[in-house]
Amino acid sequence: MGQHRILGIVAAASVVVWGILLAGRWRQKANITAPASEPAIASVTPAGTDLVIGIGAGDRLVGVSNFDDEREGTAGKPRIGDYQNINWEKLAGLGANILLLQYAQDRVPAYIQQKCADMGIRIVDLKLDTIDEIEQGMMTVAEAIGRPEAGRKGADDLRGKLDAVRQRVAGRARVRTLIVTNDGSFALAGPGEFLDELLTIAGGENAAEGLHKPYPEVDREMIMSLAPEVVIRLVPDGDKKPQVVKQGDEIWDSLVDLPAVKNHRVYVVSDWYAELPGFRVGDLAEQFADLLHPETAASKPSERIAK
Repeated sequence: MGQHRILGIVAAASVVVWGILLAGRWRQKANITAPASEPAIASVTPAGTDLVIGIGAGDRLVGVSNFDDEREGTAGKPRIGDYQNINWEKLAGLGANILLLQYAQDRVPAYIQQKCADMGIRIVDLKLDTIDEIEQGMMTVAEAIGRPEAGRKGADDLRGKLDAVRQRVAGRARVRTLIVTNDGSFALAGPGEFLDELLTIAGGENAAEGLHKPYPEVDREMIMSLAPEVVIRLVPDGDKKPQVVKQGDEIWDSLVDLPAVKNHRVYVVSDWYAELPGFRVGDLAEQFADLLHPETAASKPSERIAK
């Protein structure tokens, strides 16, 4: 009788072990990763990536987008795709349980929502059109990984940097300026978004204000009628795109009657974060102020950003 009982226990144990093995095989085949002990973030938005790194949570970043620059915090990180094509198999293997996106409100594709639900991944969809939203984005990311104090500190630091720029140019005449995001199509930064806000903080007046669009595209005639005193061309990674910068130079040089061209005040900002609504927008505001009001700059604006 005792021997039968022992055999029964062994048989039951074998069933349990075999069930565990089968479950493990199924989990591996389905690419379902067990939750990490701490939140692990993957990002397909470079701005979101920058917020994670900026608040000091880069250690929780396990995957970045194909569009992220290879820099400190992203160098060597696995690339998981982009908005259109996410490598789900790679994402599963990284153990990510948070995915940062940057879609318009309520526009996250249904297939992404379903895929993340199946894999146990939480979606954090960031809206980063304005400075307030960028600050809120820091806190949202920080709360998602259980470090709310890091988000608050990041937002406070950004606000402090922007306030310092605002005070530096206080009382000076505003400079009528165009911010250009594409030289070839004359794509501009219009009102109601973070670049416009940074320009205002830096002592500028947006010459595209009256176009009433956040990112209008105009023709040469409209550029001439806007008559900017300064043109700031944003060419992210411009040092890696000399031909793009040169073609832009030729376009603007041809507008000989434009006040900004006449007065040699067409500038190029070529940093990787030049158009990014991320943690470095405070640095961008400082650069705008240096260009618009060089008399207030601690040092002469770098020749690499001034034409």
